[in-house]
Amino acid sequence: MCPASPAASSDATGPDDSVRAVVDAGGEPWSRILGLLERRRCELPLGSVLELHSANPQVRSSVRGWCRLTGSTLLSEEETGDVSAYRIKLPEPPVHGIPTPFPVPKPESP
Repeated sequence: MCPASPAASSDATGPDDSVRAVVDAGGEPWSRILGLLERRRCELPLGSVLELHSANPQVRSSVRGWCRLTGSTLLSEEETGDVSAYRIKLPEPPVHGIPTPFPVPKPESP
């Protein structure tokens, strides 16, 4: 878990979905990519868009799952040759009075 990041500045130039960071993971396994994504998620302001480049075809389903677990949105997937690019929007700052989309952990069974 990372400390709360500030919201993306509304006076930033470009559209709201402009990429603020690129993670070029090459052919790294998901376990390595996960650490890179988590670090960027903690560093970037809420609502930012990051782009992941990966040559590992097994990453696709893991990226989708990571987005669901973190409340992020997979904006697009694009394949160019052996490399896939994933545009991911980090969660927006919570709005007072509206529940967050994060999953509630289930209690462990005895």
